[in-house]
Amino acid sequence: MGLSNLPAPADGVLCVILVNTAQSISIFKGMLFFILQIIGIHLQSSTESVQNSSGQCDLHVTSDTLVEQLRKKIPSIPFSSLINGGSSDTRSELHDCTVCLNRFQLDSEVNHLSCGHFFHKDCLEKWLDYWNITCPLCRTPLLSDEDQSVDDDDDDQETYSCLWNGN
Repeated sequence: MGLSNLPAPADGVLCVILVNTAQSISIFKGMLFFILQIIGIHLQSSTESVQNSSGQCDLHVTSDTLVEQLRKKIPSIPFSSLINGGSSDTRSELHDCTVCLNRFQLDSEVNHLSCGHFFHKDCLEKWLDYWNITCPLCRTPLLSDEDQSVDDDDDDQETYSCLWNGN
């Protein structure tokens, strides 16, 4: 009988052990961060930092701050007022929210963005919870540069400029 060209079963065991160990550590780390986040402890991981041209810029602002900033600049209105005050094509069409895909009710609270799109208030806030700071449809920034410069807090200005510049 000759020698086999196939590798011996023990040849790949070390690689399998290393890969499984790395995956287990990654899963454990994710579970630990999730549990700490539920408790209310927010640790900064390396993925939460953003580099800009002048150096390191940490994202220390929460999604709640983004929601509050949006509420100040873009107040929610009843969908019925948007239909009554809108153009003829707005009144004639039935509209669905492109985030949740549900039809707007006349008493629905909506945010009408500067780009002309409108979404349920809760849907847009959920969109912000995932650090999306643009219109869900056309990717126009929700807050303009002028809106950001009105903010009195210098730390927030630095943080928002990091987010807006995509650095």
